[in-house]
Amino acid sequence: MKTTNTTPSSLTQKPGIDVALMSFLMLTPLIGIAGTAIYTYLHGFALWMPLLALGMYAAVGISICAGYHRFFSHKSYEASRPVQIFYAIFGAMAAQNSILLWSSSHRTHHQYVDRDWDPYSIKRGFWWAHILWIFHKHDAPDIEGNASDLLANPIVQWQARWYKVLVIVVGFGLPTLIGALFGDALAGLLWGGFLRLVVIHHTTFFVNSLAHYIGSPRYNAEVSARDNWAVALLTLGEGYHSFHHRFPSDFRNGIRWFHWDPAKWFIGVLRALRLASDLRSTPTPQVEQARMQAALRVVEPRLTSVPDSVAGEIHRLLDNARDHLTTAFALWRRYVAERSSDASSGWRRTRQNARQHLRMCRRHWKQACKTAASFA
Repeated sequence: MKTTNTTPSSLTQKPGIDVALMSFLMLTPLIGIAGTAIYTYLHGFALWMPLLALGMYAAVGISICAGYHRFFSHKSYEASRPVQIFYAIFGAMAAQNSILLWSSSHRTHHQYVDRDWDPYSIKRGFWWAHILWIFHKHDAPDIEGNASDLLANPIVQWQARWYKVLVIVVGFGLPTLIGALFGDALAGLLWGGFLRLVVIHHTTFFVNSLAHYIGSPRYNAEVSARDNWAVALLTLGEGYHSFHHRFPSDFRNGIRWFHWDPAKWFIGVLRALRLASDLRSTPTPQVEQARMQAALRVVEPRLTSVPDSVAGEIHRLLDNARDHLTTAFALWRRYVAERSSDASSGWRRTRQNARQHLRMCRRHWKQACKTAASFA
């Protein structure tokens, strides 16, 4: 997720400091946190103030997570024009750049993750990935190369032209107006404008830093992305980052029913209201395969240090896991075909059988990992 511009070519040079942007990102926390606290202490507190900040945070945050990120950047579902307009207006209020520049830079991040051309690579350090990269000037992103679809979107083009106006007039004007309706315009600006902006900025930045630094590489041990439930709580579900980097076109980040992923639920509500369609989700056997591969990447180097008899048992368990997974893939393809066919009514039983083989697969590879770990 992003805030400014970059391309591979720009990272081969030593970029200069963007003084204006750095000043903005340093002053907003001062005003948003200290200014809000001092003003509230001197002029009094009312319940509408945190409710305004929370409401603005929810509207802007969902526009970044479900809009900028999952819809515009990854096209994980189709959204109606009214929904896209909502994302364009409230997403601009996050002051993280236009849809066009944000999405292009984010696609670059996925293409070159953890390499030199990754604009906010964690390999350059936690604070670089979190905020320092934003302080530097970079070349314009390769929009024609990786975001030509967005260039053809009139809503994206409209937002790009009016982005700065939306940031100022709507991002700060709307909370000021709401505050005025409650009799305190400045409190509205501070709580719903500056404080909300600071929270949106740094929770978003945590996806680039903390979710590439701490957590479990549950679905892809080859890159730095981690599943981090704390980041998910702060970012409306964006913290399940290992899954996202493995399956970026999935409209979900948290795939289990209990995973905190309000953006996923919001998209589901849009579908129920017929405002979204074609929600893309990864087949369950493919998810299980990714989990197994990530776990084995950690376990396999340990096999050289275990006794031959134990290594043989581990390989037997892994072979069984692969056999069950192969069967699950075949059954899942059959289930999809049966469900789409009016002539078949047995798709529920086929799905049940596929899930049974997935459970057996999981049991075998987890036992193999546990056995190998006992000799670590």
